[in-house]
Amino acid sequence: MMKTGLLIAFLIAIVGQVLYHVTQKSISTSAHPVISLLTFYLVAAVFTLPLFWLFPVTGSVTEEIQKLNWAVYGVAASIVMIEIGFLLAYRAGAELSSAAVLTASVVAVSTLIMGALFFRESLSVMKVAGIALCLGGIGLMTWKQQLSS
Repeated sequence: MMKTGLLIAFLIAIVGQVLYHVTQKSISTSAHPVISLLTFYLVAAVFTLPLFWLFPVTGSVTEEIQKLNWAVYGVAASIVMIEIGFLLAYRAGAELSSAAVLTASVVAVSTLIMGALFFRESLSVMKVAGIALCLGGIGLMTWKQQLSS
């Protein structure tokens, strides 16, 4: 049975990802990609500020900033790469119905391997079967696209 907090977190992430892809696909093709990204982050900052009411700072802001490590910069870089990657992919003709699934499948396989190698997460028969399904799904989606081209 999944814990309520984990379920809520997953639901927020799922709704956010669906909203992300639908809105990313809907961005005007005439909008400058870098201006779009800057606007994303400015609006995201405004949406982030009210979260302090849900997650108040316990120490000083300086103390909290000092607790951050290199991974924060990695997340920032990855956000920029994801944003510009999908923006350009959708502009290049990627379909909403397949772009997220294809990339998520590759990410799932990659993170499973990274988890096992760097975080000592277990690699079970079920996880290997999941990798096989992801790879099979990528193959089927790619095959379908090649047949319809």
